[in-house]
Amino acid sequence: MKKNKAFTLIEVVVALAIFAVAAMALTKVAMQYTQSTANSILRTKAQFVAQNEISRMIINHERLTGTASKQITAQGETWQIDKKAEATISPLVQKIDVQVSLFDADAGKVEAGITNMVFFNYVIKE
Repeated sequence: MKKNKAFTLIEVVVALAIFAVAAMALTKVAMQYTQSTANSILRTKAQFVAQNEISRMIINHERLTGTASKQITAQGETWQIDKKAEATISPLVQKIDVQVSLFDADAGKVEAGITNMVFFNYVIKE
């Protein structure tokens, strides 16, 4: 008697189920990777915006009293920059906390903060 070498319907369905589970898992990993990459790009852009703001303050010898906020467009996005000054033990040095958030211009509101940087601003005696 000759044996049948074809796959049965049950074997095909089981193989397709295994493939479907594996494909869903790979799709989920790919989506997480894409989302992680997009978040990393956004954080990098926000860090550039914060560093540019800090550099601008240093170059212009800008002193800050209290808090300040502004919106700017840079790196292809609209950002909210919030700065807060704190005194230090030296009257010539102030601690500046710079927070950069994504600003949704259509909704007119600030989304979650993306990055936060601290620097110490000091008066240059001439």
